[in-house]
Amino acid sequence: MKRTFTFKTLAVLLCASFIATSCKNDGIETEIAGPSAAAFKEMRAQSLQDLTQTKTFKAEDGVVFTSSKGAKVTIHPNCLRDASNNLVSGDVALSFVEIYDRGNMVMTNKPVMGKDASGNLLPLVTGGEYNIQVKQGDKVLKPGCTFSVTVPAANTGGLDMDMKLWKGNINEAGDLVWEEVNPEGQGKEAGIGPNTETARYDIWGDSFGWANVDRFYNDARPKTQIKVVVPAEYNKENSGVFLAYEGEPNVLALLDTYDSKDHFFSEHYGFVPVGLNLHIVFVSESNGAVAYAIRKVKIEDKGVITIGKEEIKRETKSNLVNMINNLK
Repeated sequence: MKRTFTFKTLAVLLCASFIATSCKNDGIETEIAGPSAAAFKEMRAQSLQDLTQTKTFKAEDGVVFTSSKGAKVTIHPNCLRDASNNLVSGDVALSFVEIYDRGNMVMTNKPVMGKDASGNLLPLVTGGEYNIQVKQGDKVLKPGCTFSVTVPAANTGGLDMDMKLWKGNINEAGDLVWEEVNPEGQGKEAGIGPNTETARYDIWGDSFGWANVDRFYNDARPKTQIKVVVPAEYNKENSGVFLAYEGEPNVLALLDTYDSKDHFFSEHYGFVPVGLNLHIVFVSESNGAVAYAIRKVKIEDKGVITIGKEEIKRETKSNLVNMINNLK
């Protein structure tokens, strides 16, 4: 009897110890580590690299490159020049990135915010953004003639006749800002023509880099400036806050300012429509993994939304991209 009691007691203790250890390990696995600015920057850079498609060709032959999503880049023979404007020959490498979805915009920090005539940054509706780079070795090349790109409108839900061409530049804060190409009429050097016969956007340009098919998002409701408060350890160097508008899969806005005193993200211009339903998308990193929180809200005038630390979870990059793209 005594031996039986001892054995049962030992078994219970071992089982309790196993459960406690398992719970402790689960806690470690799900715990959100403090964010690293360097790791967050690397995560964004790797996300962009994961989307990069490449093609080697001879400069004197030119190239017609078709991307994985059906965009076509045409660079004519003997078109490429070096920094001194010398004609380039021999093997060169084309790099091409295309983004049509909000999930990859978030992960690469490539939202669609464009300057209006007053210089204000406002949300855009995108028909696709892309980046072209051509190099010979470590030397960045430029076009010496007009090249062309065609983008399938089906990638963003269909042809929009109001779309314009925009060029993108990375500002001092590291954010991609879009400016319309020659808004006086989309000039001869660069422009766009929606093609109803092919259901594509026909684009021509005279410089490589970031470009975008866009128009301004339009909503007649009164606008407001919101604040998104985050836990104190997060800031603009190690995290980002985006706005995914409900029913607008081709719109992704960015809150591009951060207040270090009160720990909130906001923006300069008060562009968010009062009464709009949207998803707040917070993204950071935790020990090299993606950390995120998503909150659905209805915008109130001068609204303040607080993201609690308990809301932040870890996820794989691909799963988070899918989650964002599936937001309604």
